[in-house]
Amino acid sequence: MNDIPLLKEEIAELEGQITRIKGSMGKADNGVKLHKLAVITRLRDRCLRSLARLEASEDAT
Repeated sequence: MNDIPLLKEEIAELEGQITRIKGSMGKADNGVKLHKLAVITRLRDRCLRSLARLEASEDAT
């Protein structure tokens, strides 16, 4: 198993976490949740960029 399926699995898990956090946010102050959401979103974006690079390098070979 190469890194592409693993990255896709990780991205799916991160997107699930993002959805759960967004769903649990109420109207009250959610500073901790907003910070966690920002961190998870940045991690997901890095994974997406890594996945794009891996797929591009695999297509080039």
